[in-house]
Amino acid sequence: MKIAIDIGNTFVTCGVFEKNKIVIKNDFDSVKSFQLYINNFDHTTINKIIISSVVPKVTEKYINLLSSNYIDRIKIIDNKNSQLSLKIKEPESVGTDRLCNIKAAIKLYKYPIIIVDFGTATTYDVINDNGEFIGGAIASGIETSATYLIKKAALLSKTDLKFPKNVIGIDTKENIQSGIMYGALDQVEGMIKRISNESNEKYNIILTGGFSTVLSPYLSLEHTLDSNLTLKGMIYIDEDN
Repeated sequence: MKIAIDIGNTFVTCGVFEKNKIVIKNDFDSVKSFQLYINNFDHTTINKIIISSVVPKVTEKYINLLSSNYIDRIKIIDNKNSQLSLKIKEPESVGTDRLCNIKAAIKLYKYPIIIVDFGTATTYDVINDNGEFIGGAIASGIETSATYLIKKAALLSKTDLKFPKNVIGIDTKENIQSGIMYGALDQVEGMIKRISNESNEKYNIILTGGFSTVLSPYLSLEHTLDSNLTLKGMIYIDEDN
């Protein structure tokens, strides 16, 4: 059994793999809640714990928590052990979550590829027809944008982030939902079009991340939804090492 821990800016996602197939997936909002969860496992059955993190201070807390039972079984993902061809100026600056997405996409899908990951930020990762990462883009995430908007506008209140029936909202709640959700949809389609035009390529589009399941049914472009792409990439990186 292997456990993949993806430490992000908002949540920590944990995937349990048996024979390289994910069998359990959970999100955690604190180290304490994760500790209660991991304590339910027989530590002798866990062969490896793989960590991908974009929050170094939180990583230390998880390593300290796991060290007593798993110190010799912990693997930390970085740009060197990812064994990826990163054709960009600063390979060391690429977030490990993006490295894992790229790894999994190359292993599982036909390239060239654009990966769109809906997390705290919405990231676009571009893989050319040689299986090389050539760059991408980072935009504000859907929930991040909504939170900032509501925080700055005194008359707005928090609302569920889902697609309203119509683009023209009939109350404040629907106005916010329309602007955030349809705006995010148009951003994705517009960015993919721009990337395709700039590189003169027809890309295989892969969606992943928290809001991918919400946007997928509304996206007019042909695409694949793989909500476990990051976790899968962690397993592939471990295998290749």
